[in-house]
Amino acid sequence: MDFDEFREFGHASIEFIINYLSNIRERNVLSGVVPHEVINQLPRQIPEQPEHWRHILNDLENIILPGLTHWQSPYFNAFFPSSTSAGSIIGELLTAGIGVLGFSWLSADKKINVEFS
Repeated sequence: MDFDEFREFGHASIEFIINYLSNIRERNVLSGVVPHEVINQLPRQIPEQPEHWRHILNDLENIILPGLTHWQSPYFNAFFPSSTSAGSIIGELLTAGIGVLGFSWLSADKKINVEFS
């Protein structure tokens, strides 16, 4: 994936997340799938060539999301939602993009320093 495709996929992914969170009240909180329903919708073999990212987002919407419990739903009262503010989502994106591995002082001294402040 080159940077132009990365940019396009990234923008589409942000829009996907915005649409997901904006319309989460319309989803069933708990999964309605039966055992093996999700896996049976996925290819049996690893593809020889990568799928286009649009297909991946389509599979996420139509195969994966129906099989999840939607923790961020206001109708899911078992636990408090977490990590779903716009700021926390962007923070995770930036952390992943920069590649922060905060498992020791040597690998991420500034991150560790902030955590212990």
